[in-house]
Amino acid sequence: MHRPVLVTAATVLPVLVDDVKLALRVDGSDLDADLDRLIRSAVAHYEGWSGVLGISLVEQTWRQDFDRFEQRMPLPVGPVTEIVSVTYRNAAGSESTVDDSNYALKQDAGGRFFVRFINDFSTPSDLYEEAAVSIEYKAGWPLGEDDVSTVPADIKTAIILFVQKHVDEAARENSAMLDRIERDLASKYRLHTV
Repeated sequence: MHRPVLVTAATVLPVLVDDVKLALRVDGSDLDADLDRLIRSAVAHYEGWSGVLGISLVEQTWRQDFDRFEQRMPLPVGPVTEIVSVTYRNAAGSESTVDDSNYALKQDAGGRFFVRFINDFSTPSDLYEEAAVSIEYKAGWPLGEDDVSTVPADIKTAIILFVQKHVDEAARENSAMLDRIERDLASKYRLHTV
């Protein structure tokens, strides 16, 4: 299994600048650029392959490459909502798509997502030597009405606390307590490694 690749980034942030301003009781637009930057920093801290939660927050598309087919193929960045495609390259480099009737998206008791191929799926034997199999999938919470993020409130609150610790003097003084609260809010969404 190779490192996952972000194909299409999220189109919106899970928390808006106005949400943070409301929590901080800030009026005006003087801090808008700083708050936007800090929100993006918080999102980068939490999400993606290298984020502390290892998840996608707002829906985005990822690709996971493998050297060969297995009956069960892990998708490390979740929550996975849809398999877009499963493709493979043969030794000559020609790409083919696996029909979606041959696999299903599954989730185990630990919250890990994977593609499970049906028992009688006949795996191609003439595969390209490296990263021959690619699974493209959507992960993250979808957008709701009016393109508003449906990311859970706990994660949104953790992002706001992350920003607050960098802007608010009182929050900086209580950063140890806020760190613990932020961690408690977000940690239940951490994906367990495969």
